[in-house]
Amino acid sequence: MRKVWLSTSKLPPHSVIDNLRMLSVDKAIPLQASLELTNRCNERCTHCYIDHFRDDPQRILSKEDWFLIIQKLRDAGTLYLVLMGGEAMLNPFFWDILAYANDLHLHVSMITNGLKIQTQNVAKRLKETGLHVVTVSLYSLDELIHDEMTAVMGSHVKTMHAIELLLEQGIEVTINCLLTRQNIETHFDLIEWCIGKNLQIKEDVTVTPKLSGDLSPVNLRATQQQLRWYFGEKARRWPKSTPRPIMESPEDYVCNVAKGKCAVTAYGELLGCIDVRESFGSLLTEDFSTIWNSPIALKWRNLKLKDIKGINILSGCGHFCEHCFGMAIHESDTPLTLTEGSKVLASVKEAVYQSSFNEQGDARDS
Repeated sequence: MRKVWLSTSKLPPHSVIDNLRMLSVDKAIPLQASLELTNRCNERCTHCYIDHFRDDPQRILSKEDWFLIIQKLRDAGTLYLVLMGGEAMLNPFFWDILAYANDLHLHVSMITNGLKIQTQNVAKRLKETGLHVVTVSLYSLDELIHDEMTAVMGSHVKTMHAIELLLEQGIEVTINCLLTRQNIETHFDLIEWCIGKNLQIKEDVTVTPKLSGDLSPVNLRATQQQLRWYFGEKARRWPKSTPRPIMESPEDYVCNVAKGKCAVTAYGELLGCIDVRESFGSLLTEDFSTIWNSPIALKWRNLKLKDIKGINILSGCGHFCEHCFGMAIHESDTPLTLTEGSKVLASVKEAVYQSSFNEQGDARDS
C-alpha cells in the first residue's frame, strides 16, 4: 500500500491510519477483511491459484448469511472490506452485500477483472451503492498478452473500458498486475500509462501454486534474468524503488496473518488471510471471538521469523527474503520452509541493491 510522507518535521512520523493499523496488529483486531464472495469467474487466468471456478451448490451462502458474517466482522472491529472472488460481481447477491456493508459505514473496495462493468449504469450504481475503491486486474497494455494470460479473447478491451467507466464516475481505481515471464518485459509501458492517468499500480512477481498444490502456475514465474533486468531497470528509472534490506530480527512476526487482517471463504469459513487456507471455524455457526482466538488461530498469529527453517538463509541474504506461509504450504507442504522462488527473488533484490550501492559509492568517489 502506498504511503504518503508529509514534508514537515512538526507532524508525527506515522499518520493516524498508520497508527491505527499498527494498533490493530498489536491487539489482533481484524481491521481489514477480504470476502471471497464466490469461486466462480468469467476469466481463466493461467496463473490463478483457484483450482475450480465453481461453487459447491450445497454450500452456497444466502444473502442473509453474508449479512450475518459482515455484522460479526463489524462487531469485531473491521473497518475495511475487500470484495473478491473468483469474480465478486458473479455472486447473485453482490449488490445486496455491497449495500449492506455501506449501510454499516464500512469502507468497501473490490478486486475485479472489470468484465461485468461494461455500461455507465453499472459504474454509476457501484458509486451510488458505496464502493470506494476498485482494484482492476490488468496485465499489459498489449492486448494479445493480456488476453493470453486471462485465456479470454477480448478481455483486454473490456477491462480497459471498465477502467474508463469507473474513472468517469469518480471512483478511485487501482491497477493490479501480476508479473510473469509473459508480461514482465512490457510492464514499464503499463507503469508509464498508470502514471499518465494518475493511477496507483500494485505489482507482484510472486506466482503461487494452486490451492491444491498443483505447481503448474509456478512454471509461469519470470526467469531470474528477467527479474534482474526488471528490478534493475526500475531502480534506474526511479531510484527510490531500489530494493532495500528488510530490517527485521528473528523475534519479529513474519506477516500480518490472523492479526490485523482476516479473510472469509465463499462458504463462510474464517481464515487468517487469503493465502493461509486452514479454517479457524465457521462464521455462520460460531462466535467470532471464539474462533479468532482458537488454538488454530493462535498457532498462525504467533509464528516468528525464528520459526522458519532456513532462518540462516534468510539472514544470509540480507533480509531480502519475503516469506509467505500460504505459498510455502502450497509449494512444499510446509509453512516453515523457504521456497525456491523466495530464495531466487531475494538473491535478485540483493544483487540490484548491491549494484545500486556500489554505483552510489563510485559517484561519490568521482
